[in-house]
Amino acid sequence: MHRPRRTPTPSDAPGTSGISGTSVRARLRSRIPAGRTRTRLRLTAAAAGLALATGLAATAPTASASPTASPAPPAASRTQQVEYFTPQGHPRHTTVPVATPKSLVSAHRARSAAELAADGDVTSVVRNGPTAKKVDVVVIGDGYTLAQQKDFHADAKAKWAQISAVEPYASNRSLFNVWTVDAVSNQSGVSGDPARNVVKDTALDTRFWCDDIERLLCVDTGKVEKYAAKAPDADLVIVLGNSAKYGGAGYNDITSPVGYDGIATASSDHRDSAQVAVHETGHSLGKLADEYVYDTNGTYTGAEPAAPNITKMSAAQMKAKKAKWYRYLGQNSPDGGKVGAFEGGGYYPRGLNRPTENSIMRTLGREFNLPGRQAMIDGFHRHTGG
Repeated sequence: MHRPRRTPTPSDAPGTSGISGTSVRARLRSRIPAGRTRTRLRLTAAAAGLALATGLAATAPTASASPTASPAPPAASRTQQVEYFTPQGHPRHTTVPVATPKSLVSAHRARSAAELAADGDVTSVVRNGPTAKKVDVVVIGDGYTLAQQKDFHADAKAKWAQISAVEPYASNRSLFNVWTVDAVSNQSGVSGDPARNVVKDTALDTRFWCDDIERLLCVDTGKVEKYAAKAPDADLVIVLGNSAKYGGAGYNDITSPVGYDGIATASSDHRDSAQVAVHETGHSLGKLADEYVYDTNGTYTGAEPAAPNITKMSAAQMKAKKAKWYRYLGQNSPDGGKVGAFEGGGYYPRGLNRPTENSIMRTLGREFNLPGRQAMIDGFHRHTGG
């Protein structure tokens, strides 16, 4: 599948139950509990079309697939696919370097003994059961100093409250554990906020204006991996940048050895940024495709997509074959209208259909449609053994 390489321009800039304060020292190391089965897609950044999000592209081979495989290129030349969101809530994709900008690296200074002692501490925020039987959400903060870690914990609880208010999270809160991992930064805030030339010394190098896109909130994914590995388990990883500025990103082509698929970044103090995280979990938990399109892509001519919310079939064909979302055809959907077969999806304006006119997989601020909700619930239970 071909995904057009976007050339960004400046115009793109535009309370929870079950909470406890049980603290766990961060020297814990994540491991998959015995008997835990995980369903994971193994991808590389070169896998065309963001296969994790869409199920349209083949899984890329790993380096071990061939004894003559070339070694991975240095980080300075590697790139990652990311999804970002305009101020109007419209998702878009672009490609960013893996390497952290030199301006941020040069701003780093050594942390004090007190900062190092607190760095990496793990706290149980919501505990509903053993990790093997729950979906474990790991929230990591960036741009929070040693004195601001309590603020981070409060922000993490507030953000989870916003996320878990969205269906089908709201009806399934008991399926989740939530953990925080303290990442102690030398400076408060994140780079690129409030102005483009602002540079902050933070633990995860979170920054706005990534790839010249103001709202794209990038992060050092290698550093995120190290902090996420400190939690007892990690099914979802969310990075909160200490900022009130609207922004976020979805790293959907990352499959971590720790066990999580993708990373979602979001501003801590902008309410709409919670929708970024919800959309990204549509990919990682629901295995849902994006339902928006790029007009320049033309007509899709490939195989039937694996994703449960896009299809080459018409409504009549789905009903006849009892395939995809045929059970929901004609039913009222929480995102508005009735479930049918609406042309356009998976980045293609023609050749693929989506279930409804405008769900959260197409525009932020919307609900999951009926097939999307069911896919999310199925994803929850893949992690809980249900």
